[in-house]
Amino acid sequence: MAPHEVIDSISLSVLISIILKSSIKYATCLCIIIINILLITSLLLVKRLRTAQSLLLINVCFACIFFSIACILSVSLTISILYTKLVNPYLCQFTGSLILSSSHGLMFSYTLVAFVRFLTIIYPFNKKISSTHYIKMYLIIKWILAFLLPTISLILPKQQIIFQSKAQMCTISQQSPLLFIYFSTAYIIPFILISLMNLVTYLNVTRSRQMHLLSRTKQSRLNRHKLRNVRLLRQFSFFTIIFLIGWTPFIIVEAFDKKGNIPDIFYFFTLLLPLICILIDSNAIIYWNRTIRHQIQLWWQSLIKKTEILNYETNIPKHNHKAISINTNADTSNV
Repeated sequence: MAPHEVIDSISLSVLISIILKSSIKYATCLCIIIINILLITSLLLVKRLRTAQSLLLINVCFACIFFSIACILSVSLTISILYTKLVNPYLCQFTGSLILSSSHGLMFSYTLVAFVRFLTIIYPFNKKISSTHYIKMYLIIKWILAFLLPTISLILPKQQIIFQSKAQMCTISQQSPLLFIYFSTAYIIPFILISLMNLVTYLNVTRSRQMHLLSRTKQSRLNRHKLRNVRLLRQFSFFTIIFLIGWTPFIIVEAFDKKGNIPDIFYFFTLLLPLICILIDSNAIIYWNRTIRHQIQLWWQSLIKKTEILNYETNIPKHNHKAISINTNADTSNV
């Protein structure tokens, strides 16, 4: 493997276009990171939100942050490659594997939420399957798979991750046999599993009848859980639709546009769309969770008050200094 690969020079207009596109990606990734940090902080600090189910939401937020950081590193590497006109294959493979790992981690996080929700609704009285111990075990297995699958591209003798001039990023080669495998593990299989589990749980909740053997208290509690589960399923169905809209164009282009006939602006849109959809999902979590939204509003109001107090304290010495100078002038005039 050559230590460096040389790429062709680009025109000034293309470079300016790349910088503008990179700035949009940077801004979107930073918004995702800030919003998900606020979500994680709220889930950790608010006592009523410290539940076993919150671990799944924290995991989704962490996966969004990890994916955004990987995208920032990828965009930074692209700018460095276009500036130096040299491609370090080892750094390119490392960045590409980070993108693959973060993509798998994000998709597996959504799948894990659907899986735990599926078990909770199908087996409402089995508390073990949704306990903290089991959820931690699910998360460990999920992240092991998310990091293990992309390492296959690093083990194979032929270089599988390369710098693609059309995508302007280090990613899996379109001629690689692993391309369909990664599309299946990171997109097709998670989407099929999420759709099937949501469908089965929705049918189970809407068609279930009252159980006469249960006491009135347990039956009332079960009905409340059903209403809550229906609401959560509808919300998660919204996330699934956004997930489908965000990733489908990119998958289609990568799979079928072998000759690079797609216009650059459309290709850029397919790369930006997954980030926009992650941003929409993060804002939807804040919108639907009243406790988290209220906590973020309290933090924002506290920050504004602290800023106003700080500005007020910095202005006081100036006024005092003016008052002292006026008084001293008056004293000297009387003398």
